Amino acid sequence: MANKVYLAVDLGAGSGRLMAAVFDSKKIRLEEVSRWASEPVKTGNSFHWDAEAIFGEIVSAIKKARAIYGASIVSVGIDTWGVDYGLLDASDKLLNMPYIYRDSRTDGMMDRVFSKVPKRDIYFQTGIQFMFFNTLFQIMAELEKGGNIDKARTFLMMPDLFAFMLTGVKANERTNASTTQMYNPFKREWSKEIIGGIGAPQGIFGSGFAECGDAIGGLRAELRGELGDMKVVAVASHDTASAVAAAPARTGLTAYINSGTWSLPGVELSAPVATDASFKENFTNEVGAENTIRFLKNVTGMWLVQKSKESWRSKGCDKSYAELEKAAAESEPMRTLINPDAPDFVMPQDMPGAIAEFARKNSLPVPDTHGRIFRAIQESIALKYACVFDTIEKLCGVVVSEINVMGGGSKDSMLNQFTADATGRTVLAGPTESTALGNVAMQMKADGIVGNLAEARAIISASCEPKVYEPSREAAPKWADALGKFREMYA
Repeated sequence: MANKVYLAVDLGAGSGRLMAAVFDSKKIRLEEVSRWASEPVKTGNSFHWDAEAIFGEIVSAIKKARAIYGASIVSVGIDTWGVDYGLLDASDKLLNMPYIYRDSRTDGMMDRVFSKVPKRDIYFQTGIQFMFFNTLFQIMAELEKGGNIDKARTFLMMPDLFAFMLTGVKANERTNASTTQMYNPFKREWSKEIIGGIGAPQGIFGSGFAECGDAIGGLRAELRGELGDMKVVAVASHDTASAVAAAPARTGLTAYINSGTWSLPGVELSAPVATDASFKENFTNEVGAENTIRFLKNVTGMWLVQKSKESWRSKGCDKSYAELEKAAAESEPMRTLINPDAPDFVMPQDMPGAIAEFARKNSLPVPDTHGRIFRAIQESIALKYACVFDTIEKLCGVVVSEINVMGGGSKDSMLNQFTADATGRTVLAGPTESTALGNVAMQMKADGIVGNLAEARAIISASCEPKVYEPSREAAPKWADALGKFREMYA
């Protein structure tokens, strides 16, 4: 069989890229075709997606791929983070530049929503963790702060918006729709009670969903001349859903951490878990590939490091990750344990300063060097993971013995070892490009190369060998003591 090529568009917080997956009938080889900066656009005090510019980059990247791979290209799939969306008017034009989830317009919107629909009712209909930026609270801001939702005729999650721009077909893919806190995973439909309860127009959400592994459509006629003929496929368009689709689990239970700007530790289940206990613990049930459930907790991840490096760089100190790891390794263990999810760290102007102020406020030793700050971040994230997995075992009645760490964070050897030590569990690090591989897996399903997710994971496992980290027996007592202190402070 001649090689087949599948194109994965992955849009992240700071950049977008197009990866080509070359499949030789046995293994997948990933090649980066194009990467572009994709910073939020600030208009006044608001942060937005520059959707038109990003679409232009996608088209240019596909054109470049066509020049390289020619007729071998079968299809393209798009994934992004969850919760963000665009609104189209009656002429299918964007009403405004879509908002980035970290925008402050959702301030106070949780209380406004709860005044209309009880918090408990929302959780037991959606199973979704309450976070200030969820789409539900963004829509409330549209209604309360002079948005254009009254002129909207179509609501599309961001990957679905770009798919529409490529194909002319309007459909929301289910995994990303499930992040909105307006989707009911039990009934597998939009929650009319919640949407109607806050006063949003129900008609804009549509009645159906694009399913993972289905073709959305061909390219628009005006694009075919430039890009050739290829299908646009509905992949697991929430980037974590794609990453989990690529998890090469060795045990019966798929436990994972999608490690990037955000870390998403969780397990793959066959049905949602929405109980009084999971409500209290604020766990989420997001839809995964083939209608699995990703039962997980959002944890602030490498955002803390990224923003710290950004601050240091602005002051003329651009240390590499290797240099920071070396400095951290030479720093005192367990000196400063912070809560990665503290509101102090959502969008600070100066992350190292915010960490120092958090330590002062909580009577902790102030981390005053690059190494101490980096170590405080890494140890604290690992301890947060330990708390999450211990809670998952209690809530779901499962046993987590191995954890798949995927995404960019899988290259972070210090954090991976700390995670193994803090959790007391084996860590399998990789694949790094899990999101692109999971994206491609669903394209292969649409192409008939694999029949289901299990077959796709077998090919991914054959293509990528994870690095194994085992818990350190010598360090176990120190980590157990630190975990007890961490729980006391932040549980």
